[in-house]
Amino acid sequence: MISRPENREILYIINPVAGKGKTLEVIPIIKKMMAMQPHIKYKIVISKYVGNITEIVKLEYDDGCREFVAVGGDGSLSEMVNGFVFPNTDKVCFGIIPSGTGNDFVRNYDTSYKTEQILKGIIAYNHSPIDIGKVNNHYFVNVCSFGIDGPIIQDTEKYKSKMPGKSSYLFSTLKNGVTFTPNVAQVKIGDQTINAKVLLLAIGNGKYFGGGMNICPEAELNDGLLEVCLVSDVSKLKFIKNISKVYNGTLNDLKEVNYYKSNEIEIQVENGSYLINIDGNLCGTTPAKIGIIKEACYYYLPEME
Repeated sequence: MISRPENREILYIINPVAGKGKTLEVIPIIKKMMAMQPHIKYKIVISKYVGNITEIVKLEYDDGCREFVAVGGDGSLSEMVNGFVFPNTDKVCFGIIPSGTGNDFVRNYDTSYKTEQILKGIIAYNHSPIDIGKVNNHYFVNVCSFGIDGPIIQDTEKYKSKMPGKSSYLFSTLKNGVTFTPNVAQVKIGDQTINAKVLLLAIGNGKYFGGGMNICPEAELNDGLLEVCLVSDVSKLKFIKNISKVYNGTLNDLKEVNYYKSNEIEIQVENGSYLINIDGNLCGTTPAKIGIIKEACYYYLPEME
């Protein structure tokens, strides 16, 4: 924990696309509550395109800002985190006012908080240390994954304009459960090497992805470890019949699923590559090296009612 700075400046970054534009409705609430805190400087910036949040954060960090809040979804949070450089001694404090389609990261804490409660926590400087994952040259705060999840993300982008985010992800998951063909991959988890047909490799700093799928139920955000969920080739019928298990955190009931914990993971796919999903954003392809930076920064906690 760090003490509350004397001279505070908070940057609120609004993603106007997230939540089908509902993020813009948060601006008056921010202005109203911050107006009652004349001792805290703040600024509201609206992002203009994909990747702009990362650019904004880099510029503001270089200008001395150390408190950042994204108003958007998991993709917005991912863009924001990738504007920082870890590790550093001058730790930032960041948060999110969840207004996206999946809002998976906040599920690690709670999803019932109101915007006002989150803002009260930010104003009070309530915070907790948090680890940051790294895959190749990208940071992730929640989950990175490989395998079937790549095409699921691509299809979800196609369908979410026609159905809610969680429904579009589930539909895309079922579709790819029938059509996806897994490749053989070499996965190194610490000192252990596994060669298998990998349907999905999910690596969690947090627990959830895909609009509420509890893929890494034992993951902790500040234990210095990543939880690894390795799903080897499973029949298409079995995949569809057991899809509910990924939501309730009981996927390890299946013999094709194994869980591990480590701070170092590598994946190399034979005869091809897998897309890398980082907190809902596709960022390159395998091979990949994944690690963890313990207590890299701080995360705002809501004010409890």
